[in-house]
Amino acid sequence: MRLRRLSILDIDYKPLLKGVDLFFQTQDNTSIHTNCLVGINGSGKSQILEIIAEIFLFLENVYRNENKIKAPLSPFAFRIEYEIFKGDDVYLIIFECDKIKTKVKDIVVEIWKKNAEEIEEINIDNIDLFDYLPTKIIGYSSGDNETLSLPFDSYYDEYAQYTYERAFGIKQGNDYEPNLYFMSYNTNLGIAISSFIFRDELPQIDTVINKLDIDDLTSFTITIQTKQQAAPNRKKGGVMLTEELKNWRQILINIADVNIYEEKLNKNTLKFVLDKTTIRAFKDNFTSALELYTCLYKLELLNNLIVDKKTKEKIKKERKARRLVTKMPAVSDINKVLQYSELKFKLNNGEEIDYLSFSDGEHQFLNVFSTILMMNQENCLFLLDEPETHFNPLWRRTFINTLEKVTIERKQHFFITTHSPFIVSDCKKENVFIFKREKNKINIQEPKSETYGASFDNILEMAFQINPPISENSLQELQELENENNPEIIQKELSNFGDSLEKASLRNRIILLNSKK
Repeated sequence: MRLRRLSILDIDYKPLLKGVDLFFQTQDNTSIHTNCLVGINGSGKSQILEIIAEIFLFLENVYRNENKIKAPLSPFAFRIEYEIFKGDDVYLIIFECDKIKTKVKDIVVEIWKKNAEEIEEINIDNIDLFDYLPTKIIGYSSGDNETLSLPFDSYYDEYAQYTYERAFGIKQGNDYEPNLYFMSYNTNLGIAISSFIFRDELPQIDTVINKLDIDDLTSFTITIQTKQQAAPNRKKGGVMLTEELKNWRQILINIADVNIYEEKLNKNTLKFVLDKTTIRAFKDNFTSALELYTCLYKLELLNNLIVDKKTKEKIKKERKARRLVTKMPAVSDINKVLQYSELKFKLNNGEEIDYLSFSDGEHQFLNVFSTILMMNQENCLFLLDEPETHFNPLWRRTFINTLEKVTIERKQHFFITTHSPFIVSDCKKENVFIFKREKNKINIQEPKSETYGASFDNILEMAFQINPPISENSLQELQELENENNPEIIQKELSNFGDSLEKASLRNRIILLNSKK
């Protein structure tokens, strides 16, 4: 997967983005393809990630074979161009909706097969266009980001409702694999469990866990319940599971070392001790970390059903009207269909700690890189919104380097928003986009000079107009000393400041003032 172009032709609910036309450079397949979006808060970086997710959500709703959305309309007018890899073949895909609320029959679609010598247009009449969408769209946000999460929230609501209606026989159809995944603090637990159980099949995971000084995951608990107090239609059974989900629940029950059952809530509290026997049982029933995580993820999506129908309908209308309040209320732990708890890790020094004892930065590091390791399929698109915010400076400095190590020779594409010069300094100029918000539009510029290996001084000036790179209070005091004519006063005050070009300039001023005496 390589995104090549994004054009926002017309959009009513994000007018500052109207007219944005971005071209993304591709490099050879020996390095990861990462585009870096940098700029001040509110400059539109996260909105671009949201727009990309919205486009692929719309296209999935159009071309998905199960749970098809009735008469979907494009949320805005756009043109998107990207490459998909199928074996040794490369296909250029183009979708264009020339107006807001474009109907399915009016979507312009082109597919071109590319090779070293020529490009050939493919007749799309007899092909399944769903096969030419990205394999997975993975979103990540460092906090409760309303912007990026919205398309994923809509996707989850659709899937949970479809599962509910199938279980009750209201709808007929087959289950399907989620193509949109949004990674948050809650999903981190399922990612950690899946990654450590299948760590032998994720060859680069030691790059991640060694930085956290972790030896292994030793135990965890999963709770699955369907007749909790807030469950819909509780008298008729509560949250009804489809046959696929019933089968997965039974597999987890069979593998568990301890199963505590509460009939009133139809609740299974499953405790797992990760010894060789338990790990073997997981591997006998799940083919990969991703399949295990998908099982947990689908059960977790049913938490959306706990929100009452009236609230869900209200929020659905607000989303359609593009109002500010659009997230579903958080479901309390006591009412969740699936909940994780008691994750225990053994550190390299032999100490055992709970997952909650890790710092925010360690949680984020494990979440981001374990997700990337697990999503190792071709043609995945990662939309990472400030994935390094809780990292210490050393981890920020090595972020791109670590990313390259865990994605060797993958055919995937990464978009990262950041405020960190550490990230920008490891990205080539042609892959860096500087966002600036102006009165009537968002201005997106290419850096004026090379960013790869550039000093932080240069990056801060290019991206944030910070020059010199000194905090405000100390800078103001240094500037005041520039106007001081008594060299003795300047000399006395200099001991209050660390080394900088401004301090060196003041030393030169002392020499100049003394020479005039």
